[in-house]
Amino acid sequence: MKVLLKIKSFIFPIIGVICILWPGHITGVLPYLLGGAMVVVGLLIGVSYFRDKQFLEQSYEELVYSIIMLIMGLAFIAKGGTALGAIGTTWAIIGIRKAANSLNQAIQQIYMKEHFARSVVEFLIRIMLALILLFDPYEKFSTHIVILGLELIVSSIRLKSFENH
Repeated sequence: MKVLLKIKSFIFPIIGVICILWPGHITGVLPYLLGGAMVVVGLLIGVSYFRDKQFLEQSYEELVYSIIMLIMGLAFIAKGGTALGAIGTTWAIIGIRKAANSLNQAIQQIYMKEHFARSVVEFLIRIMLALILLFDPYEKFSTHIVILGLELIVSSIRLKSFENH
């Protein structure tokens, strides 16, 4: 699994920087770029789970997620430029799910009388961006490409900090 984390922490920041520097150009190749990355990560996680028989010992959620990621990646590649609407919708749903997690964290923090402002702000930003993308995926797609780039870089930093623990 450490090899997978290293690969993800290498691939995602590179794609992130590319998204930030050339968002207009990325839009045209996004189905292939994102689809390819999803296929690679899905395969790596799936192979790792089956090789180590982790699905017998642990929760299978990550294995199932990797299979879905593999299927979606292949579909994005197969559909090419016509997949942008589906990518936007999928991306919006992922954003809504992340917003829900942020809201859940904020509710828990409020209940536990902990600092919750960061979680509330994170929820508001995530839900706003997800809804904008869901209802108008083409209008703001380049902006979302830049945000995707930033998110890929941030997630790779989280992966590296996870790797060090």
